[in-house]
Amino acid sequence: MTQHKHSSSGVFRDYVDAFEALLRYPLNAVPLTDTPPPAREVDRNKPLALIVSPHPDDECLIGGLALRLQHEAGFDVLNVAATLGSNVGRQQARWHELLHACERLDFATLDPAFDGRRPINPARRAADPQSWARDVARLAGIFDAYRPRLILFPHDADGSATHIGTHALTRDALALYAQPVWLAQTEFWATLAEPNLLVELSGGTVCTMLEALTCHRKEIERNPYHLRLTSWLADSVRRGGETVFGAGLTPPAYPFGALYRMDRWDGEKIVTVTKKMGVGADEKIGAIFDDVATDTAVKTAPAQSS
Repeated sequence: MTQHKHSSSGVFRDYVDAFEALLRYPLNAVPLTDTPPPAREVDRNKPLALIVSPHPDDECLIGGLALRLQHEAGFDVLNVAATLGSNVGRQQARWHELLHACERLDFATLDPAFDGRRPINPARRAADPQSWARDVARLAGIFDAYRPRLILFPHDADGSATHIGTHALTRDALALYAQPVWLAQTEFWATLAEPNLLVELSGGTVCTMLEALTCHRKEIERNPYHLRLTSWLADSVRRGGETVFGAGLTPPAYPFGALYRMDRWDGEKIVTVTKKMGVGADEKIGAIFDDVATDTAVKTAPAQSS
């Protein structure tokens, strides 16, 4: 290893070396059975958080809010797999990995089998509006069948074409569904421009997310991003301390957190939640739905047209 002429020693060197070792840690993936578990059904007696996931693994990466609602506020969680990845030869295996992951998370799971499993991206939306409309109707039908209280989906600039396409698909489906529902836009490949909700995640919640993520075997073999999950969740607290709590203010002391853009769909348009919220691990996560606490204001943001 090349030594910088000003390289530190002592506690700083120990800290960096220890952190580097964690990024190389041979973290064993959880064992998987040859036969995947069955997809769990939704408990209709509970309020529902519905995740529209661009790929198998997104349910783990952005699922912190859903897990807290599940464990603390009596929600059930349904993960809708918008795609099973672009590699057709891997789709069945990825579905099996997803079933294992959702069993770890205790999420119900649904494969909507969108039209011919065509790509979910803006290019297809523009080039093939008829097949896109069929997928929009299918997703709106799922919303109608399950009547979620909260829908989680990627924001409109989330870096990946499939993530951006999943945002557009969800927005188009909301226009057909035309029922009020809370929205939580998520981030992974690109950060939210204006997050308004920072949710602290306990060590136990992060462990659950990490264990479930290791079920996506081939993905973490190709790119061991599971080893960087904790770094990303810690950095979300740094960003949230400025973007949610306010620039120049003392940030929260959360070890781990997740950022979201929380708004309300009123059946016709997005109603912007102007209040910025931080929810610590010892605070009630259900407070994010309190009408008094949301301080909403109408924003002109109609559903996207085909």
